Amino acid sequence: EKGIKGVPEILTTDFTSGYTANENLLSGGRFRPFALVIFAFEHQFWGTNPLVSHLINILFFVLLIALLYKLLQAYVFREQNKNLAFMTCLLFVVHPIHTEVIANVKSRDELIAFILLIISLITLLKHTEKRSVGMLLAGLFCFFLALLTRESAVTFLVVFPLILYFFFSRSLKQSILFTFPLIFVFTIYMLLRFSIIGFKAAPVTDILNDPFLYATVSQAFATKIFILLKYMCLLVFPHPLSSDYSYNQIPYIDLFSIQFILSLSFLLSIIVYSIYAFKKKSLLSFGILYFIITIFLFSNFLINIGAPLAERLLFQPSLAFCIIVASVYIRIEKRSKILVNSSLLVLLFLFSVKTIMRNHEWKNNETLYLADVISAPNSVRTNVCAADSYILKTKTVTNDKALENEYLKNAIYYSERSLKIDPKFAYAYLTLGIAHLGLNDYFKTAYLWKQAYNLDPNYPGVQKATEMISSILFKEGNKYYEKGNIEAAIRCYQKSTELNTENVEAWYNLGGNYFLLNDTKNAIEAWQNVLKRSPDHQLNKEQFYLH
Repeated sequence: EKGIKGVPEILTTDFTSGYTANENLLSGGRFRPFALVIFAFEHQFWGTNPLVSHLINILFFVLLIALLYKLLQAYVFREQNKNLAFMTCLLFVVHPIHTEVIANVKSRDELIAFILLIISLITLLKHTEKRSVGMLLAGLFCFFLALLTRESAVTFLVVFPLILYFFFSRSLKQSILFTFPLIFVFTIYMLLRFSIIGFKAAPVTDILNDPFLYATVSQAFATKIFILLKYMCLLVFPHPLSSDYSYNQIPYIDLFSIQFILSLSFLLSIIVYSIYAFKKKSLLSFGILYFIITIFLFSNFLINIGAPLAERLLFQPSLAFCIIVASVYIRIEKRSKILVNSSLLVLLFLFSVKTIMRNHEWKNNETLYLADVISAPNSVRTNVCAADSYILKTKTVTNDKALENEYLKNAIYYSERSLKIDPKFAYAYLTLGIAHLGLNDYFKTAYLWKQAYNLDPNYPGVQKATEMISSILFKEGNKYYEKGNIEAAIRCYQKSTELNTENVEAWYNLGGNYFLLNDTKNAIEAWQNVLKRSPDHQLNKEQFYLH
């Protein structure tokens, strides 16, 4: 939001800096400045303009497809059927799994990283043929920028030699040797990353940022294997789709569960086949290996990525699916042209319809979360986000208290569902408290926000929330005092000081109301809390009360 002036800060801080004072939200930290720099320039010239942001995303996607077609047609598939590149790109364009990356402005980093990697591939492949120093430097520079956009670009270190081996008649040894300059660039990136953000190894205690927090070691392993198969299933059958799959949408499974056994068996089968067909350099073998290489970083085996599964993480790996389907289509087209073409048209139609429908759901937070709470009803986050949406809907209501209360009751329903899934979810307590606040149930709000504070005092907004309800209860106490209801005033002041022990005026008024009931012991105790926190308080002038 600082525009160009903020670029130096972006280049020298963690990706999550600014979201909260505690940057260590995710294991290992995140260093992704390049996409944020682009956002800074966008904000400098257009401010916060959704139309511009989405238009830029679409233009990036168009550029990506053009570059991908160039890469596949001119280099990777140059000795294959001339329609293979076109069919692959066509499938990539219409696949519904990509909706999140295009429609969600934040996911622009996925677009930029993939574009940079494709440019890097094109220039490096030119270098391998022509030994051009300029092409080599251009390719290495784009790879470096891709790393600065998303850490997942590191998989390129394996993808590049894989392409050389499968499509450029290079031996495995030669292909690996061509990767050395990339390894050098990656080393520089890691040194830069470490010097700027260090290595953040502190444990993550939030279920939203550690999806296997409540799982045993064996459950975590079995569930991660199952999720790899689920990624593949989403490529084949992308329905239903959700922006979130957090706890407990994908329940933990055990090593002896049928889901784990089937998942492991299938994964081992395709890996064995890809190794068997490796020397034959079959497209199916390449597609399997490309998928495994590009998705493995997101499997949570190497590092906790903060989510069990996310559709945006399939953006690059989905290219494998498109290549495999396109190659199968071309292989069997000659045998049964009408049947195969009809099947392809049906697939393209269904994918296109699903993409358009999903794009409408991504219109705004309300449409997205109210759709996703149906698609992912067991996700702790989708429920609380649906609750947030109903709370925001109350802001659009004018002179209709019944409708406003209905929205608040819906917010309470989804917040409570979220807490049933995870009773330790601090944010759900915050949201539930906001809904009760809208119904003027201040004591319930105070209880809920105190629960949130006890669970995670450093959670964004929880400290501010407890201080706010403390102030509200202080004012309510004043109202009761003015009406002569001293007992009710004391209850409000007590709760106010419980929520914010530094609320000096609440302590002062609490003592005064106790004094009115001739409860001098509690009055003196309350006033002593005033003087402890504010020695210069006007109470010093009223010392006769303490005697």
